[in-house]
Amino acid sequence: MTTTNVYFSHGTRNEQYLVEDLIIESLRMYGNEVYYIPRTLVSKDEILGEDRLSEFKTAFPIEMYFENIDNFAGQGAFIQKFGLMVEQSATLVVARRRWDQFVGRYEVSILPLRPAEGDLIYFPLSKGLFEIKFVQHQDPFYQLGKLYVYKLQVELFQYSSERIDTGISTIDNFESLKSFTTNLTRSNFGEVTKINMVNRGSGYTTVPDVTITNGGGRGATAVAVRGTGSDSGKIVRIDITNPGSSYNSIPTVTISAPTSGVTATATAVVEVDIDKVESFGDNNKFKEESSGIVFNENNPFGDVI
Repeated sequence: MTTTNVYFSHGTRNEQYLVEDLIIESLRMYGNEVYYIPRTLVSKDEILGEDRLSEFKTAFPIEMYFENIDNFAGQGAFIQKFGLMVEQSATLVVARRRWDQFVGRYEVSILPLRPAEGDLIYFPLSKGLFEIKFVQHQDPFYQLGKLYVYKLQVELFQYSSERIDTGISTIDNFESLKSFTTNLTRSNFGEVTKINMVNRGSGYTTVPDVTITNGGGRGATAVAVRGTGSDSGKIVRIDITNPGSSYNSIPTVTISAPTSGVTATATAVVEVDIDKVESFGDNNKFKEESSGIVFNENNPFGDVI
């Protein structure tokens, strides 16, 4: 037998709308207009989950309420081994409906259904740029059977090579103040480093043409090397003359056909250098090299089984 009152409604739709309208009106009256800046992942590290080449390309004005009463939280300015450090934090409240109207409907955030950790908040009053560290999306907990707000825990943003190009000068200045140059080429693509022969073909009396297409990149060129002696008429290898750039998948290598005989075929290898700005910057190479390793112990890195 239930112990709750079966005749009492835990919130009708009209009651929910009324409460939500009151919350939105209160936030518009007592909140501050900020800019919500969603992050775009460029070169995500699939192992560590980080992205040192994030981009911030759009900014959306929206009102948020600062729960901090008189000042920012955090330790403030202090000296550490890397120099002067300024630590400021705050808790912001934003209405769910307003976030959906101004940001969510454009589907530019990593998490289109709610604010995402890693996105930025620009506070014009203090001219501060903050990073969202945690999103509390169930506080307060289902008043009248519905959630009305998000609570964002933010900290002062620490710039580290991100691209900031929102079109709002006061926000974009953060990149020019923190980097040596703002004209950096950032992509998660690589270059053609090798071409492997699949079928050396036969019947080639002259050196055939080699073309490299597709793969999302451009500029890669190569020349074929025709064999001699027992390999006469065959293509023994293909030398790369220009590795190209911006390849995000394996391009197609096409070798022209001989006058009579079998057409040679080959495949390209695209590899990125994790030390370059235009590389993946992740552990893809490590994952590939370690894919064949099999550990026979439960804990190969310690004495505890």
